[in-house]
This record gives sequence, structure tokens and C-alpha cells, in this order.
Amino acid sequence: MKTFAPLLTAMLLLGVSPALLAQARHVIVNGQRMGPADLQRLDRASCTRVPNGRYWLNLRTGIWGYEGGPPQGRMGEHCRQQRHRSLSERGLLYSPGELLR
Repeated sequence: MKTFAPLLTAMLLLGVSPALLAQARHVIVNGQRMGPADLQRLDRASCTRVPNGRYWLNLRTGIWGYEGGPPQGRMGEHCRQQRHRSLSERGLLYSPGELLR
């Protein structure tokens, strides 16, 4: 706890709130740190919040992976998974009068 106190004091003197630091995202793609606008575009393209980390991304194919690792998937694959199932797929579509039987 003693090592945390100087860090907290420095943050307060510089005007950096702990809540702001908790929200900071550290995403690096192809060796470049992503800024807020870049992160917003990445999140929108992938249909999910991109977690902090180091990634590689093939911009032509959309295939991505962790830095130094094999391919993990394709950008936007979560977009298809978030499609809402229809009423019949969820078993909620009934014939007229079926509920009264």
C-alpha cells in the first residue's frame, strides 16, 4: 500500500482522476496505439468493445490475431452473432387459438 500512495498523490497533483485512468484503453494494432476515434471505429466494425491488448490486423481481409500469434478470427464476426432470433426460433410464435387450448 505504501507504493500506491506516491502514485495516487502524483495523479491528484497532475489532475488525473482514478476514474479517468480506469476508463483509459490501451489497444495497439499493427504497432500503432489506437486513439479514441480509432477505437470507436474498431468497436463499430467488430460489433463489440475491443479489449485492451496488442493485436495485428490484416486490413485487406479483416483477419486479426494477438501480436505474434496465429489468426483468431475476422473483424465483424460478432455482428452476425448478435442477430436476434425470430419469434418462431424462440418458440414464441403461436397459431390463433393455440394459447386457449
